[in-house]
Amino acid sequence: MVAPVVTADRSVEAFLSSVASSQVAPSAGAVAAVTGALGASLCEMVCVHTPTAETPPSLADARTELTARRARLTELVAADAAAIEAVQAAFDASSDTDHEQAALRRATDVPVQIAEAAQDVADTAPAVAAQGTQNARPDAVVGASLAQAAVTSASVIVRANLGLVTDETFVDDARARVEAAERTAEAAVSTLAGGSED
Repeated sequence: MVAPVVTADRSVEAFLSSVASSQVAPSAGAVAAVTGALGASLCEMVCVHTPTAETPPSLADARTELTARRARLTELVAADAAAIEAVQAAFDASSDTDHEQAALRRATDVPVQIAEAAQDVADTAPAVAAQGTQNARPDAVVGASLAQAAVTSASVIVRANLGLVTDETFVDDARARVEAAERTAEAAVSTLAGGSED
């Protein structure tokens, strides 16, 4: 059965019900993308609630970046669901190995993109926590933690899929990209855990 189309305006309950259904998608990648988008939203909220007179240009830039990352992660929710459905269709309907490999590469590339977009959110969070209104600092910390969770989750998916991909160049590139995303996100969250940002 083909999963219902994943759209940005579906209710939370509808999305959760789709994930918890017998359908193949949306699944872990889409959930990771939503998690990253939630992290971006929390960090944006801190920017929004910082009084204009106290907002340095760098915080305004951070808000712009976070808005863009949230939009991108929202797009990737549907992209991941479509990629998963394509893999399922390729394995169900075709003995064409090239077709299957193409579908697997796509289903791997999307979570790589999720990891990188969520990494950008995590990397932006320390500046937001430091420069935004301090009453909302916990929101930035939680946002960074969600973004890191999205990076970690997407990376798990990538590594699982890479075991099925035969293109060694693709495998090496995807692995390197998620490893870089994990390092960046971990460093950002570690900075916040220390309680300050220089």
